[in-house]
Amino acid sequence: MTTQKITELQTALEEMMTRIDSGDDISDQLISIHQLSTEIESSAPKMLTHYLQRRSYTKALDFLKDYNSI
Repeated sequence: MTTQKITELQTALEEMMTRIDSGDDISDQLISIHQLSTEIESSAPKMLTHYLQRRSYTKALDFLKDYNSI
């Protein structure tokens, strides 16, 4: 899992949360999150994969924020 992919995934998740709060369409973010999830699945930490597979996007975002602070 590269730093670039982590950043892209975190950005997509943050954008989706912002759009949800404002009532905007999130379909582009969902597609992006799915694509990124597929790309990093083999090298991502198990908990992150778990959150993404179960569409627990808030937990995935929290995980990435904590992961980036290490």
